[in-house]
Amino acid sequence: MLRLIRNLVVIVALVLGVAFGFFNYDLASVDLLWTTTEAPLVVLLAVAFVIGFLIALLVCGVRIARLRSQLSSAQRKLKDARSEISNLRSLPIHDA
Repeated sequence: MLRLIRNLVVIVALVLGVAFGFFNYDLASVDLLWTTTEAPLVVLLAVAFVIGFLIALLVCGVRIARLRSQLSSAQRKLKDARSEISNLRSLPIHDA
């Protein structure tokens, strides 16, 4: 059922994307600091989307790498604490 819903969402998104591209195919002028170029608006929007996606991927990738490092450090500390508890449990109890 979830697969069907996901496929329907993808199909609707594709249809909307194609319709959006069809209705926004007018030429737009873009100033790129060193030159000015004209391109279809839908192409410029797609390029902006891809650039934004890549920047978000980079930022999230750095954050995920940092979190994985923190997780492995915490797991290492947990393993050390468990081994210390195991060692303490095996020691005999001395009454004072």
